[in-house]
Amino acid sequence: MNILWTFAPILLFVFIFVGSGVYFSLMGYEKAFTILPPVIAIVPSIILAWIKNRKSSEEKTAEFLAGIGEKDIVYMCVIFLLAGAFGEVTKNIGSIESLVNCTISFVPAKFLLIGIFLISAFLSTAIGSALGTVAAVGPVAADFCLHASGISISVAMGAVVGGAFFGDNLSLVSDTTIVSISSQGANVKKKFNINLRIAAIAILIAIFAMCLSATIMVDKTIHGHDFSLILIFPYVVLLVLAFNRVNILVCLTLSILFSGIVGYCYHVDYGIMRFCNDINIGFLKVYGVLLLGLMVGGLSGLIGGDAVKEVARIISERLRNKTESKMPQFIIGGLASMFTFLLSNNVIAIICCGKIAKGIAKHNGISPHYSATILEVFACGVKGLLPHGTQVLLAASLAGISPLSILPRVYYCHALIIVSILFILFVDKKSQIVN
Repeated sequence: MNILWTFAPILLFVFIFVGSGVYFSLMGYEKAFTILPPVIAIVPSIILAWIKNRKSSEEKTAEFLAGIGEKDIVYMCVIFLLAGAFGEVTKNIGSIESLVNCTISFVPAKFLLIGIFLISAFLSTAIGSALGTVAAVGPVAADFCLHASGISISVAMGAVVGGAFFGDNLSLVSDTTIVSISSQGANVKKKFNINLRIAAIAILIAIFAMCLSATIMVDKTIHGHDFSLILIFPYVVLLVLAFNRVNILVCLTLSILFSGIVGYCYHVDYGIMRFCNDINIGFLKVYGVLLLGLMVGGLSGLIGGDAVKEVARIISERLRNKTESKMPQFIIGGLASMFTFLLSNNVIAIICCGKIAKGIAKHNGISPHYSATILEVFACGVKGLLPHGTQVLLAASLAGISPLSILPRVYYCHALIIVSILFILFVDKKSQIVN
């Protein structure tokens, strides 16, 4: 009961956000879970935390501002801004379109379903957005199904959603990656290496399931539109810099500048003012999640960092003799899954449970890279299987089918959750320990 009372403000936020989504769904609104902005839904929670806190107004104000100004929160927000700018610049210079067209130009029709999945995975890894990937590849996949037999539209859309979450889980500019790494204080490359071990097995299982799902009868190459390899270079630069251990802030800044140079060289009308405007628009597009991150930081400050640490300590104490059963890892994954299911938003879910997960990991000697991986794989896996998830709803809307017909066919997300559970159970303990 003490734990519930401690986190009553966060539970209130969940109740308001989920409750509004359910209400608007029953009222027949489209995109019901996006009508009430989460940054507004959290305001009553902050008020409750303010009332619960028994200190003076000056002290509470100081704690709220200290929570907002916490290093990890500010770091996360700066990365959000740069990632938003990178995404907007690359989109407007034509990099996303070139990336899709380049990939589909070399896909044989007999490998159509796998090709759709790989296109989505590659694009999502490059741009860091599962929703943006579904919006870009979904119409293409639906059109492909009209020209090939042996594949249903629901299977194709399942491949699109699965591929989108593969990239969202692994992309260096994905908001879920940014939040999971910053909340746990993890190293980008070490987290990626652990995550890749899980994703590689999951993707093989997903591809095998796709091979069993459809037999493409048309044996021809599907030709895409024109593309330019030069426009794909910004993604290559970002990946090369990141894997050479360049700081992620430096990686994004250099990649944005390189994207602007590519745009200037490739397009006659792409000048410095348009480049600056794209950066500004990119900043504005992430203001919602950025403000939410700041608000959650302030809320955590009012709740009290000591309270969060105490809850993590209590959980860890109860698990002290059960570490060999991997219960701490499963609790971290369970927290991410529960909040993702309730909020229908894996980013907000990780923000809400990140500090508790960090405390549990610290008390049980689990490396921050490993706890960040657990948070993200479960959050992404569950999000791809929610009938009220934005990616699934968008895919269903583009294809004109029910979201429920897509869910059983999002093979990658099913495989990701199963492999993650097996990884926790059987992985070498040495890879989990703080190093």
